[in-house]
Amino acid sequence: MRKLLLLLFICISTQLGAQQLADHSPFFDAGFIWNPAMTAAWDYWELGVNYRQQWTGFEGAPRTASISIQYPFLDENMSMGGFFMNDEVSPITLNNIGLNYAYKLAFGPRGTHQLSIGVQATLSQLYADGLELVINDQGDPLLPDGENNKISPNAGIGLFYTSVSRDEFEESFIFAGLAANQLLPNNLLLDNFGSEANLKRAMHGNATFGARIVEGDLFVQPSLWLNYSMVNVLNGTFAVLVEQQDAFWAGINLSTNKTLGIQAGMIVNDEFTRDGNLRIGVMGSYNIGTFGKFRGMGYEAYIAYRFEP
Repeated sequence: MRKLLLLLFICISTQLGAQQLADHSPFFDAGFIWNPAMTAAWDYWELGVNYRQQWTGFEGAPRTASISIQYPFLDENMSMGGFFMNDEVSPITLNNIGLNYAYKLAFGPRGTHQLSIGVQATLSQLYADGLELVINDQGDPLLPDGENNKISPNAGIGLFYTSVSRDEFEESFIFAGLAANQLLPNNLLLDNFGSEANLKRAMHGNATFGARIVEGDLFVQPSLWLNYSMVNVLNGTFAVLVEQQDAFWAGINLSTNKTLGIQAGMIVNDEFTRDGNLRIGVMGSYNIGTFGKFRGMGYEAYIAYRFEP
């Protein structure tokens, strides 16, 4: 395992490139972290917490935790949001703080269609501790020999279209989004290396397409999410979500990297939650490809409170 992590660390620190952002969460309402135009797309505000553990078969496998809030200003046709995300693949830790703003344009017959335009500002802290590595060749000039702590700003933009503008349970609709992250090509020069190490920030893009088919207090939502980075890394996730209003949801997703995920959640709507509702969800994942048995299971937990202002 340590050899695998060492290979990963050397690859990203010598400009070979890889996807540099945390994987998109299959929980739909977390999408605004990757596309700022999806910030508070509906009538409610939401405070949410996510935790994901991948590849439990490996020591030091990827772990991602986030806390986020999104709020719609209905009279002003805009929304705002923010998040903090901690993404760790030992010995590398990346902390991101982000602020989002989205302006919503209603158009079409009776203003039922909506196009949101979003912008995002982020501040990232990259921490890498070379002393955590267990190595065989102490004399390798590429190996780090100390701690690295770098802070850099960045920005993102996005668009998000829905064929309805407000109540998500009122009628069926389609949606589509497009976003770009890490627009500033910052160079992160890491210190305490035996040779020059430059972790250049590459622009990332994502796109989503889907539909929500509403029947009474139940909807079915098929969707596709695509991620792309400028170092020619492309992957996609197809998902199907079923939700009964104020009761439960369940879903299944399959990625092009052959990771299968199954999620389920309950919606608590009683005196304890007052006029809002509490959403509690879990997801298990497993890679059905050749190396699935070595990677092990993955899991994600999600809890959020929603309230209509």
